[in-house]
Amino acid sequence: MPHCILEYSGNIIDKTDNPAILKNIHDILTATKLFSLNDIKSRAIIHHDYLVGDGNPERAFVALTVSFLSGKDESVKKMISKDCLEILKKSFPLSHEKLKLSMTVEIKELDKETYFRYKNY
Repeated sequence: MPHCILEYSGNIIDKTDNPAILKNIHDILTATKLFSLNDIKSRAIIHHDYLVGDGNPERAFVALTVSFLSGKDESVKKMISKDCLEILKKSFPLSHEKLKLSMTVEIKELDKETYFRYKNY
C-alpha cells in the first residue's frame, strides 16, 4: 500500500520511461514518511482501445490513480496530487505540446475496515 496505476492513451507521442516515472512517484510518496517503499505497488497501462471526447485522434489522456488507506490529512493528499501532476507534465512534454492532452491525478482512499492484504515478508 499504496497502489499507483498510471494509464495513458495509445496515441501518446512521447517514448515513455515508465520505470522512471513510477520511481519518481514512489519518491513523492516515501518523502511523506507515511509509506514504506517496499509496500508501494505501481504499474503502467497503455490503452489501445479508448475514446476521448468526440474521438478526435488528437485527443489523449494520462491518468494516475493513487490509492491508499483512509485517514490521511487533506494537505498531504493535496501535496501528493500536485507533485505527481508535475511529474506527469515533465514526463509527457511532446504529447503536451502536440496533442489535446488531459492529465489527471486521483487520490482514492480505501476503507480500512474492508481492505485486507497478506504479506509474507
